Amino acid sequence: MPKKRSIILGIIIFVITLIITSAVAAFYLVVTLNSRKERASFIANSIADRIEAEIDTREFITRVLEITIKGKNGMISEGEFDKIASALFDDYLDIADISLAPDGIIATVFPKDTGLEKGMNLFSDEMGGIYADYSKMSQVPVIISPTTLVDGKDGCIIRRPIFLDNEEFWGFATVTLDLDAFMSYINISDLAKEGYDYKLIGNNIITGEDKVIIEHTQHELKKPVDSMISSVGGGFWNLSIAPASSWIRIYEVLSVSFIALLISTLAALFMYAYMSMKANAKELEVLSYRDALTNLENPRSYQEHMEELTNKKLPYGLVFMDLNDFKKVNDTYGHETGDALLNITAKRLRNSIREKDKAFRIGGDEFVVVLHGAHDKKFYEGVIARMRQNVAREVVIGEVRLNVSISAGYARCPEDGTKLEDVVKKADDAMYYNKRLMKTQRGQEESSR
Repeated sequence: MPKKRSIILGIIIFVITLIITSAVAAFYLVVTLNSRKERASFIANSIADRIEAEIDTREFITRVLEITIKGKNGMISEGEFDKIASALFDDYLDIADISLAPDGIIATVFPKDTGLEKGMNLFSDEMGGIYADYSKMSQVPVIISPTTLVDGKDGCIIRRPIFLDNEEFWGFATVTLDLDAFMSYINISDLAKEGYDYKLIGNNIITGEDKVIIEHTQHELKKPVDSMISSVGGGFWNLSIAPASSWIRIYEVLSVSFIALLISTLAALFMYAYMSMKANAKELEVLSYRDALTNLENPRSYQEHMEELTNKKLPYGLVFMDLNDFKKVNDTYGHETGDALLNITAKRLRNSIREKDKAFRIGGDEFVVVLHGAHDKKFYEGVIARMRQNVAREVVIGEVRLNVSISAGYARCPEDGTKLEDVVKKADDAMYYNKRLMKTQRGQEESSR
């Protein structure tokens, strides 16, 4: 190949390979991106599920108080409240206080030293009044977060309206959480250890506004994954997380680009060797199904083809045949002449059948023709007659002139059997019957001379 053409071919191979490897590299980056987002989504959902479960658990404290108050028809002493609140308070390190507010006015608080003033009217409180009005009107709990507690810490307030059995409004049961302690219990800071920035944003069910509850960065997250958290009273929070840097690092992009370029270069350099090996392998595969002498398909091909027809339950016919007195040809003229005769016979058999049918050499001078489809006996007799006629033409091999004939028999599937072994046996028996018949006829002809 001229050098210029080799260079052009090399460039073409390089470009094609580069396009392919670039596509693979892009696919790898996309898969990596999706995998990391799936992992981040799993982590976010796990934390969101825990937040939701723990909020529900703390809301249940207000439900316990509601059940107790309704059971006592609104009459609960401070001592009874302290006993219940103490038991509940000790179970959660993040609870700042538990309080009751009959008619919206704080009457009892546990523990006593929280700094929360008794007598405070929740309806007049600038921060919580709108929530108190909404909770009483809708008869559903509310959550106020984030809010500033009396000690200056960030907090979260869960407030449940309590109605007695006669639907009379009794007041509120409230649980106040230390937000930092609650988030520490949730281990939300583990997100930062995993390399994620995060924001927990709550939706105000009254105003519809979104408010940041806690965040690890004040910057806007880049293409975050989100997980929704069902909050108290039908509200919701949303946890968003994203890598502190980016989902795909620049060095990863450069690395896969370099690999794509390297592979393309190597492909251009070694393509000739690869194509040669591929061509040789293909040739060997073809040869493994071909008879080396006649180029007809061999017993391996015959076996696999018959298994395919049997598995698909397709109709077919088998014509078994061999050369009459072939041993005499080998003994008289030698094996080279015999091989040449087999080669010529194979070509004549192949030319005697349709393109879609197959001819096989299964050993020595034995051949099998597979005729596809369902046909009557007249069709098979016509095919065999054509084979006999073609094979019977004089064969000239060097100075040797031969006239040969074949013995043949056939069987059909499913007419003569549904199993391969039954069809094979019947075709083989028919061939040997034909051989004996022809031998008898030749003997009679010789004795009549």
